[in-house]
Amino acid sequence: MSFAREQWVEINMGEGFVNDTRLEISSFGRVRAFNKISKGKIIKGSMINGYRIIRQKLFKPRDPQIAETLQQMQCKYMTHAKNISAIKKTLLKKLTTPAEKNILSQQAEAVRLLLEEAKKEYAAFYKKDLKKRTVYYGALIHRLVAENFIKDRLENQTVVAHLDHDKLNNQVSNLRWMTPEENMKHQQTSPHVIADKQKRKQSGFYDAGFRKLTLTKVMFLKKLLNEGKPVQSLAKQFKITETQVIRIKTEVNWGSVEAAK
Repeated sequence: MSFAREQWVEINMGEGFVNDTRLEISSFGRVRAFNKISKGKIIKGSMINGYRIIRQKLFKPRDPQIAETLQQMQCKYMTHAKNISAIKKTLLKKLTTPAEKNILSQQAEAVRLLLEEAKKEYAAFYKKDLKKRTVYYGALIHRLVAENFIKDRLENQTVVAHLDHDKLNNQVSNLRWMTPEENMKHQQTSPHVIADKQKRKQSGFYDAGFRKLTLTKVMFLKKLLNEGKPVQSLAKQFKITETQVIRIKTEVNWGSVEAAK
């Protein structure tokens, strides 16, 4: 069932898989599955860092040589199974002497051991092949919506932001492509960030004890930022991450510190 003005497109999970599964994403941020047991069932996925994510286990086709080897191993197992069945039938015959029964029992035990060995060999080989063919697909739902319904974006706009800061509101109208810098500024308007800033300000909390940077270094870093120094080079110079530099640049961190004169 679709809502009014809700649009659906198929999710591209790649090619060359044997899974008979198709997933679709909607402009409302819903995902539905089509396979042998589902004809469009809505799936919610799981959670990661507050975002909703879908995960699928896909399998590449089996190599023909591997398939032949598995068939040979299966035939070997079936041969042992038939042999032990035949021996057991002979043991049940009334004309079989005690001496013959003793020999047949020994033969049955030997074949049983061969059967167990063949079974373990097949299971280990099958498991190894399955692991080799397995591909794990995972995608954040809000990014799937943006990639399929918001085509107009700049090359450096690599982040999908939630306009209302609700990570579970994945409707296309609530999403926008942003640059990392734009997203940092957007995050400053989050009610949670504003409340946290206010709390730290009231408690007298300061970043200095939790960073590699000192107050003096931050003032100098801000001076270099104002002069147009690249974020990447500053991260290397001050031995911090580019994300930390961007957070300082957008005043998410050390917002009350002014640049050196």
